Amino acid sequence: MLAIRFGRWVLLESSAKSSCFLLTFLLTMGGLAASAYAEGKFEQSSCWFDLPRDRDLKCGYLTVPENRSKTSSRPIKLPVVIFEPDRTRHEPIVYLTGGPGQMAMIDNEEDIAQWLSFIDNGPWLRGRRLVVVDQRGVGRAEPSLDCSAHYTPSVWSEVVSKVDEVVEFDLAQKRDVAACRDALLNKGIDLTAYNTIENAADIHDLRIALGIEKWVLYGISYGTKLVLQVLEDHPEDVIAVVLDSTLPPDVGYVDQGSNNLDSALKTLEKDCSKHPGCSKNFPNLMTMIGGIVRQLNAQPVLLRLGQVEGSARFMRVSGDDFLELLFDGFYQRGAIEVLPQLIKDTNEQDYRMLVEILGDDLSGDDKSDFADGMHLSIVCNDSVSPSAPSAQFPLFDHWAADNIYTWACPLWPSAKPVKTHKSLKANQVPVLLLSGEYDPATPSKWAKYVAGNTGSSQLVVFRGIGHDVVDTTPCGGEVVSDFLNNPKAPITTPCLAEMEGPNFLAPEEDSSPALEASAVSPLPRKHLVSGP
Repeated sequence: MLAIRFGRWVLLESSAKSSCFLLTFLLTMGGLAASAYAEGKFEQSSCWFDLPRDRDLKCGYLTVPENRSKTSSRPIKLPVVIFEPDRTRHEPIVYLTGGPGQMAMIDNEEDIAQWLSFIDNGPWLRGRRLVVVDQRGVGRAEPSLDCSAHYTPSVWSEVVSKVDEVVEFDLAQKRDVAACRDALLNKGIDLTAYNTIENAADIHDLRIALGIEKWVLYGISYGTKLVLQVLEDHPEDVIAVVLDSTLPPDVGYVDQGSNNLDSALKTLEKDCSKHPGCSKNFPNLMTMIGGIVRQLNAQPVLLRLGQVEGSARFMRVSGDDFLELLFDGFYQRGAIEVLPQLIKDTNEQDYRMLVEILGDDLSGDDKSDFADGMHLSIVCNDSVSPSAPSAQFPLFDHWAADNIYTWACPLWPSAKPVKTHKSLKANQVPVLLLSGEYDPATPSKWAKYVAGNTGSSQLVVFRGIGHDVVDTTPCGGEVVSDFLNNPKAPITTPCLAEMEGPNFLAPEEDSSPALEASAVSPLPRKHLVSGP
């Protein structure tokens, strides 16, 4: 649905307190009025974009405290867009994006047109009001924790303009993060207040402010963690939950890259062995990957990626960089189908496909769809103890350990954890979990773990796809629709039986269309990305 750029690949995706009392106006005759209560208020406003013809939309801002643990905390504002159905027949849905730090894409007419297309093509949204909100610190929220003004794009993409140019990228990245931190602190922003607990309280306050009795929570990627926090803190708000690509609240995901990549590669190797063309043309994928990683880590290759504004651009690619590209490639089916060809070509030192992938990032515009300051605040404030090591992966462990959080979180203000997560085993709110079997960032085993610990839950694993189920396959929307029609009934959606494994690219086929459909992680390990 929403075209969001992160790093080197393109991801097409569509990511309080219960004692608060409503003091003034509620929804009347389908319209919104200003609502005030203990923790904040919603004020309807003119939309900041041209309204589409023949569609009913309402806009406004939710005002909430920046830090609810402080009695004199300053207010912050979150933009809200409400898409009204032709006829309301079911409970509203609030859509919570991922990242963390990804904007909700409600900024202009083009964004709204994509949301309307998403609604028109989503059977599960018919007859429901859809509420879309930029989370605190993100998009049009005030204040914004966007870092793009302080980041140097070439530093984060690790691109140079001359063959012999030497740049200490690690030091430059640290300078950029420190500059963003200082700029935000100088504005009086309490960075410790930008965490999932406060985020969840905002969503609770929004429901009350809009006069909604109960609603459906829909979360994608990090948005699933936010949904689970709302369910934990305010189960009275919720009539049903949909988790697409689940991030458990109590899993230390930062240290799980090796595990997740190994799992995805084993699935790829298994599917390739069963596919006649793939098994014949691309045998011994893991052996080839091992050779590539060892060779490029010993001697990185310098690739010419093309020109930007008349100047050449070059990148040194190591074995760890190649592993990162593989990880990112598992996000979407189109990219999965060309990975065996990429592995074979790179193993044979044919770097044309690699150059095409890396060079594509240089052609983007300068708009940031990602608030890096919010990303760091969430990750560093929500820090979870590292997961118990399950295995050692000598081929992957150096890559997985090379993530920004080891040095960025010590630079970033963060609060001490204030609570542990309560058990949801007794939860009675129906929960649907959607998972792609190739998903490298929020793997199916995490969804299975959450499903087993969240009471009334159902898990559906989708064959042959990666991250973001609903935007990858129409079958995802059909499953959600069946679930919402009868949340307590077992899922038996017919399209699930028709899902197939990847249709791997043969050597003579053109790979360009598939590459354009590839995706990158919303939970970056090495690079913190502020957009193209």
